[in-house]
Amino acid sequence: MKYILLVGFILSSLISLAQSSLTAPLNDVNHYLHDRMEIKTGDFGNVHSVLKPLMRKDIRQYQDRVVAKDYWTTNNRRQSDYDYVQIDYNDDDSTIQSKQPFLKALYPNGDKSFLRHFYRTPAHLLEVRTKNFYANINPILHFKGSLEQYNGSSRLLFLNRRGAAIRGNILNRVYFYSDVIETQAAFPTYVEHRTQRDFAVPGAGFFKQYDSNLTPGKDTSGVDYLTAQGYVAVDLLKKHIGIQFGHGQNFIGDGHRSLFLSDYSTNYLYLKINTRVWKFHYQNIFAELTQNYGQAQRAFDLALPKKYLAAHHLSFNILKNLNIGLFEGIVFSRNEQFELQYLNPIIFYRAVEQAVGSPDNVVIGLNWKWNFLKRFSFYGQFLLDELSVGDLIDLGGGWWGNKFALQTGLKYVDAFGLDHLDMQVEFNMARPYTYSFRDSTANYTHYNQPLAHPLGSNFVELIGIVNYQPLPRMNIRAQINYSIYGQDSSGSNWGSNPSIGYNSREQELNNQIGQGVKTNLFIFQLHWSYQIRHNLFADAQFMYRREDAVLDALDNNTILVGVGLRWNISEKMKDW
Repeated sequence: MKYILLVGFILSSLISLAQSSLTAPLNDVNHYLHDRMEIKTGDFGNVHSVLKPLMRKDIRQYQDRVVAKDYWTTNNRRQSDYDYVQIDYNDDDSTIQSKQPFLKALYPNGDKSFLRHFYRTPAHLLEVRTKNFYANINPILHFKGSLEQYNGSSRLLFLNRRGAAIRGNILNRVYFYSDVIETQAAFPTYVEHRTQRDFAVPGAGFFKQYDSNLTPGKDTSGVDYLTAQGYVAVDLLKKHIGIQFGHGQNFIGDGHRSLFLSDYSTNYLYLKINTRVWKFHYQNIFAELTQNYGQAQRAFDLALPKKYLAAHHLSFNILKNLNIGLFEGIVFSRNEQFELQYLNPIIFYRAVEQAVGSPDNVVIGLNWKWNFLKRFSFYGQFLLDELSVGDLIDLGGGWWGNKFALQTGLKYVDAFGLDHLDMQVEFNMARPYTYSFRDSTANYTHYNQPLAHPLGSNFVELIGIVNYQPLPRMNIRAQINYSIYGQDSSGSNWGSNPSIGYNSREQELNNQIGQGVKTNLFIFQLHWSYQIRHNLFADAQFMYRREDAVLDALDNNTILVGVGLRWNISEKMKDW
């Protein structure tokens, strides 16, 4: 694999034109702040925010170059937004910092440092800054305690995460990032059920059982796992050429969910190439994934089988407030080696896939985003796996091979004229067997986990989100999820789990969303956070989750109340 990636690196470098930089962590608050600014200005500013994680340099420069200066000084909440980004990202371009006179609290000369060497700037524990080199090191901590009531029984839950992160650059051309986090946790019961089904912790993968004084016995014990991610990025030509090689996650989309590529599954090895020309941003991702595996392979420390992903996305800012994109992804296996023909960075692989015998799983998609009236954003995605137009028109036919997914959503910022009151509604659906393949060698999964939506397929979902910032450092978020999906009873395959090959499908026709064990899922979450100092947050959470299935044995009710403290890490919601 390493030789194939090297070949891809060399070949693609010769023909790609893109920019590289350090990227912001996925789920980081700065993605949300940037999204607000795009809507408020009605101007993308040549940033293609559909491709995440965003580059740190893009986020910071967008604030200074696109957003009007008087916007930031209107009130303390807007000033706080500006300061957060500038303080967090003052390491880009080594010594370049904002020249705006209203920027506060950077103290670059270290006049408020701790013991002279620590926190010479507010965001970083330790920093090294020279003419040709920059690096910073920060701790990562996340402690959380919760009380769960599950089907009438109560127990204590905990989350204990510790780690460290380092990032920097050399000559403003070579960028690097790495973090390592160790976790011990007792998750809610519904998360445990998903972990047992997939033999993997959602978003983390491999785990060991962990016994704690807070978990009485192995039946309710927690999990212990280690995660690490990092990358090296190279500027081959300033503002035009950039390549990133690393181990981590990517997200393609403008919504709460992604039907193309999300951050639900665990980290994977990837080579990413970005191409920026005029109003276009073209991204290639070549990744090594893990095929489906069983409990025996984990129990005996056997090597897990590999498969590969080649994904391309072409983003085009037609107008300063209108964007469309084309997506193509192909998952395949070649006896532990990459298919050389898929190193071609040009989009539309279908002809190549047919030329090699059509053995692989190809999906294509279209996405759009329209920001209008400086208050609203209308966005969506359409993904196509297989489709028979004749059977689609005959709605009663329900051919199993009509495999597609749809997302559409609307965002409303500063709703009803109230500053920092933001609302979002989103609809998602995927027909049965979407993302599945005839066997496990090429389904749209990684480490037994979906690469796109956490519900897999055979579902319809509606999400509503209200986010309000009553004070500069305080944030309140309320979210409602309602979905209908079909579960598989023992030994059946009704098309909800993409890890199961479609050759074992139950029927050719009459396939409809929700087939199998029809289940209604309702989730309500309320999350409060307060930033004590830069990137140090106190959190409180309430969740009510109800599963109502046709089979009463699958009914579940969860009530969760928790408080926590996190430092230099975002809260990743398990809202499924």
